Formats: sequence, C-alpha cells, structure tokens
Amino acid sequence: MAIDYQRFERYLRRCKEVANEPGMNPIVIAVYQEALDGPATAYLTAYDAMVKAIAAHEKEHGEAHQALSELDSPYRVARSAVATMQPETVKALPDTLKSLSTDTDQLSAIEKLLDIIDDYAGSAWADALLKGEFGIKAAAAVKEINEGITSNKALSAAQLERSRAYGPAYEKYLGFKRVVRNALGPGSKQYRRIHMRASPGAGGAGGAGDEAPAEGTEAPPKTP
Repeated sequence: MAIDYQRFERYLRRCKEVANEPGMNPIVIAVYQEALDGPATAYLTAYDAMVKAIAAHEKEHGEAHQALSELDSPYRVARSAVATMQPETVKALPDTLKSLSTDTDQLSAIEKLLDIIDDYAGSAWADALLKGEFGIKAAAAVKEINEGITSNKALSAAQLERSRAYGPAYEKYLGFKRVVRNALGPGSKQYRRIHMRASPGAGGAGGAGDEAPAEGTEAPPKTP
C-alpha cells in the first residue's frame, strides 16, 4: 500500500516532543539525540520541502493553464492567417492548442508558430500577428509553461528526496519507540503518542489506533 508520509511526519514530531519533555529518562533522550534526531530532521526537512514544492507546482500549473486557455483563440487566428499567406509552413501544426494533451506539446506548437511568423517579420500580416494579441499572449504562455515545467521537475526532485529520507528515519523511529516502550512502559502516554499500530505505509491517516501490541509485531521499514 502507499506510504502515508503525512502521518509519519506527525509521529516524528511527537518523538521529538517526547524526548524534550522535562524530566525525561536520560536513555530516551540520548537515543533520540544520537539515533533518531539526524534521520528525523532529514525526513522532516524533505517533507517540508515537498509541501512547498506542491504549493509552487499548483500555482504554476494554474497560471500555465490560464495562459493557454487565453491563447487558444489567438493561436487559431494566427494559424489560419499563416495558412492563408504561407500554407506550406503550418501543415505540421495542430489546428488548436486544446487538441494537444501535454504542456510540452503545446509549448512546441506555440514556439514553432512564432518562429514561422517571425521568418516573415516586416510584412504587414506577420507584424500584425507578432505585435497583436497572439504575439503578446504567446510570449506570456511560453513563460508560464516553462515555469510550470520547472516546477514539475522541482516537485519530482522533492518527491525523490522525501522517499530517500523515509527509510532511514523509519528504521530509527522503530528503535526509538522500542526504547520508550521499555523505559517508560507500553501504557505510558509517551509511548502511546508515538506508537502506530500499523506501518505508515499500511494504512490511511486516521485508520490506525494507538493501542500497544505485543513487542515484536512492528512492520519492517519500507523504502518507496
């Protein structure tokens, strides 16, 4: 099943809170600081970066979608004008941007049409297109699409980094949890706060209880 990264993030933050409690057992503090703190910090840093990357991706994707929607009609006008003036040059171009399924294909079509028109710069029809609605909105769309593509790459990189950080953090989380269980007891509020009945890769964010199972029933670490 899919790993519940968000749930795991919450439990790692709880582990830190437990280790920082006043009067905490020294071995719990030491194990957290020397075993879990580093991998947990790496995971939480990657998780926070992922949250920011998602927000940036949604913003850029929305702006690119809006720019493409506004360009579709001017694109059709420009293509039909070029098809009338220089019919051989646009045979390979789609009739509309909406007929293309990916941003990269749409970007390619826009840039090719711009290049074709630019070859005839100085003629009245080409200048009218380049200086008019198509030229202005095409430039804006190219900018937004490129920013969207960049955000896609950043999002993929953030996903990979989060996945890489998960395995080491989960392994040390299990060890820290066992120390808390043995030092403070399976019924302690601290253990119950950090205990997940199932692996964060085995269920939804709200489906697992906090009851303490018998020792040795932990799910092995999962690396995406």
